[in-house]
This record gives sequence, structure tokens and C-alpha cells, in this order.
Amino acid sequence: MKVTPMDIRAYQFKKTMRGFDPREVESVRDLAADALEDALREIAGLEERLKEAMRRLEGHQAGEAALRDTLTTAQRMTEDLKAGAARESELIIAEARLRAEEIIRQAQTRLHELQEEIFRLRKQRKELEISLKAVIDYHSSSLMLEEEESKRSGEMAEKVRPFGRKE
Repeated sequence: MKVTPMDIRAYQFKKTMRGFDPREVESVRDLAADALEDALREIAGLEERLKEAMRRLEGHQAGEAALRDTLTTAQRMTEDLKAGAARESELIIAEARLRAEEIIRQAQTRLHELQEEIFRLRKQRKELEISLKAVIDYHSSSLMLEEEESKRSGEMAEKVRPFGRKE
């Protein structure tokens, strides 16, 4: 049962012959009512403070939950970014390797083509040298034959001259 300060003030004690002094009882009753009134006011104030503290706590808890969610989201985003960056770097490296392999393949193909061209040019040079030597030898032989023929013609002309003309 809840007792209020008004209940205490309004309570009527029974009167008996040997009872307590009514002024003293009234004084204690007033003191008890005042104390109860103070206690109730303090309780009301404390309850109001408790309600305010609970509202703030709920606000802080909501903020904490939001912060926790934000932190979790940020961590997830960071991990996603790291994973994306790792995938992208792997792709870049793979593309670079493929490009490097293509460049090496092209360089090897060009090297092979140049070696074949060098071989072909050396062969052509050798053939030209042989052909030129053959032409030089032919002309040299022709000149030698003409010189010999010219000498023979000159010798024959001298041999024939004594018979025909006299100088």
C-alpha cells in the first residue's frame, strides 16, 4: 500500500485515556509527512534524471550502433578496395607479361628475318663475286688471246713484209 504525505496528515488517531500527547503526535506526523514529501520529491527528481539518463543512453547506444555499422562498412569497403586493387594489379602484371612476351616474340621473329636476310645477302655477294671473277677471267682471257693474236699478227706481218716490200 502506497502512503502519501496527505494520508499521514489526514490520519486521525483514536483518542484514549492513556494515549499520547496530541501535540507531539501531530508534530511527529508533520515531520513524517514532510520527510515523506521530501523523499517523494527526491524520488521524482531521481526518476526524472533516470529517464533523462536513459534517453541519453538510448541516444548513445543508437550512435554507438551507427558508429559500429559505419566502422564495419568502412572495414568491408577497405577490404573490398584492397581486393580490387590486388585483382587490378594482377591484371596489369598479366597484361604486362603478355605484352612483354609479344614484344619478345616479335623481336625473335625480326631477328630470324634479319639472319635470313644476312644469309641471303652473303649468298648473293658470293654469287656476285663468282660471277664477277668469271667475267674478269673471261675478259682477261680474251685480252690475253687478243694480245697473243696481235703478237702473232705482228710477227706474221713482219715475216710477210720481207717478201713483198722493201723499206
